[in-house]
Amino acid sequence: MTTDPMTTDRQSADRWAIMELKHRYVRGVDLRDWDGVAATLAPEMTASYRPDLVTEGAEALVAELRSRLDEHRITVHQLGHPSIEIDGDRATATWTMSDRTICTDIGYVVEGASVSHDTYRRDPDRGWLVTAIRYDRFCETTVSFQDMPSFDVRATPYQMLDLP
Repeated sequence: MTTDPMTTDRQSADRWAIMELKHRYVRGVDLRDWDGVAATLAPEMTASYRPDLVTEGAEALVAELRSRLDEHRITVHQLGHPSIEIDGDRATATWTMSDRTICTDIGYVVEGASVSHDTYRRDPDRGWLVTAIRYDRFCETTVSFQDMPSFDVRATPYQMLDLP
């Protein structure tokens, strides 16, 4: 059986575009680039980060993230092991994700691991967009700053954006 090179090239390009999209999304969250986050989302998107935290619509999600991730929350997200299935102008992906949230106001660090299940659609003008994100959290730890006596936070995302 031979593979059509045009189909293979298109599928490869779509996979790379979807990987880049997801990375732009998490990088935008970590850097508080809300316009950048919004640029990755379809207007009708749904996010389910926990069973009790489901948000409908891109504008609502950006507003929710903006309100929850203020100057007292420093986040770092890392993605890996994407499994991407493309069917024309629709796609699904599963990612492993680890995250860390440093809560400077209450003195805690929260670390977790999740599997992210995403769906995407190709927009004729904007390219690939996220239409749904669902996290299945399988591990979470919380550590108090008091338990880490040498822990020191030197910069927030807002201060880092001003660095040369």
